[in-house]
Amino acid sequence: MLKRNRHVVVFVIVAMLLYVFARHTKNVFVEEQHLLFMASGLLEIEIKRRADLLDGVRAAVKQYTELEEKIHTHMVELNGLQTPRSTNKERLEKSNEILALLSEMDVLKEKYPDLKSNNPYLALMKEMQTSGLRVMNSRLIYNRKVNEFNTLLNILPYNFFARPLGFHKHPFQQGAGEKFLRNEDIRHYK
Repeated sequence: MLKRNRHVVVFVIVAMLLYVFARHTKNVFVEEQHLLFMASGLLEIEIKRRADLLDGVRAAVKQYTELEEKIHTHMVELNGLQTPRSTNKERLEKSNEILALLSEMDVLKEKYPDLKSNNPYLALMKEMQTSGLRVMNSRLIYNRKVNEFNTLLNILPYNFFARPLGFHKHPFQQGAGEKFLRNEDIRHYK
């Protein structure tokens, strides 16, 4: 009888140890998965921020270019009014139109200070590069977290508990540039 009780006690102790280790394992996986989801969310935020930023900068550059074209056109017309046939009133009206366009351009430059100091196309390229680097850094952080989580799934003894607890591998996030390098179909990125 004593021998049987010893087996029951050993069985209960082993079962309790397995239960405690399984709970610990689940906590470790939940924490790692939480960090992974946070990195994923930050990556999504950066991708959205880049899209919003680029839309705004493209619109500003387009507006800036249109204003430059209008100013150029009015300057040419004003130059054409310098003949003796044109009146001072016509010249004054054309000058006022140019001044109105210049003040509109000043408002645009205050809204987007990079346009004031740079060529608008250089400003667009700089913004694209900066936002691209932020997305790339976020993607690297996310992929590092995926690597840590997927590695944890394969380490003994965690790998015994991962699948029964419902944890599985997560895919790495790849950017459009990596698709270009592998010559994969990229039509869905446009």
